Amino acid sequence: MEKTISAFVMMAALLATGKEASAQQSGVIEYEVTSRIEPGQMRVVTYSSGGGRTEGAPESMPDLPNLVTSKQTLTFSGGKGKLEMEGGGGPRMMMMGGPMGGVSARGTTVSDAGRGNAVFAPAQGGRPPAAGALRSPVTNTTYIDLSNRKYLSVTEERKDSVVENIWYSEEDYKATPDFKTSGKTKKIAGYSCKRATVNQGDEQFVLWYTTEIPVSFSPVNGVLPEQGVVLSIESSKRSYVAKKVELKPIPESEVSLPATAQKLTADELKEKRRSIMEKWHNEQFKKMQQAQ
Repeated sequence: MEKTISAFVMMAALLATGKEASAQQSGVIEYEVTSRIEPGQMRVVTYSSGGGRTEGAPESMPDLPNLVTSKQTLTFSGGKGKLEMEGGGGPRMMMMGGPMGGVSARGTTVSDAGRGNAVFAPAQGGRPPAAGALRSPVTNTTYIDLSNRKYLSVTEERKDSVVENIWYSEEDYKATPDFKTSGKTKKIAGYSCKRATVNQGDEQFVLWYTTEIPVSFSPVNGVLPEQGVVLSIESSKRSYVAKKVELKPIPESEVSLPATAQKLTADELKEKRRSIMEKWHNEQFKKMQQAQ
């Protein structure tokens, strides 16, 4: 009898250890992202040399592609995560001569649209500013509190490549109404996934999610099962498909919110970005005028 009890205790301990190890898993998920850009979604933002800002629908659009492809990477460890976007990410800002203007998707802040991919055109044949002057003073990163189901939007203000200020705001995971499963399954990036559909606003999403990875995450806030990771999600406007999943040790420090970040509301952070980018745009405009 004692041997039977001991064996039972040992088995329970092994199972508990296994669950703990699984919960502590970390790794990287790489998504291919495709966004559809419609001309009606575009807005032109114009800055005058005096610092004024106007926004409106463009009379004529530059030759922009209607599909933008990029890569999004989720790195996670210890209940925390970090999202990084590479290539594309949205329509490029175009700074034109005369007043300085930018083209961005409606609903996207100027700072979001200008993440280091601004393209300058010299005014009236003048020379563009030096390459170093084109480096945006703002970088934006999204961290995720996977345990408490929150997105953390982080903005860094840089001057001469030195970080001067860091701010962040929080956004809770949105509730997912009308989540419908179908019983269909398929493999994505080596993981068994279940099919589901969700209606959110004017978008209908088809998603495939797995419970074999020990985190809860979706590339689209508000489209998430109770448990699991969405490895593929698609609507008529956008899609995210996991091309690579690699579970490996990741230092928790790599995905942790910077210790010096100051908390703001979402509106306060948006205004910080807008103010910094507007000042920078006007500085570049003055430099282009002086170079003529």
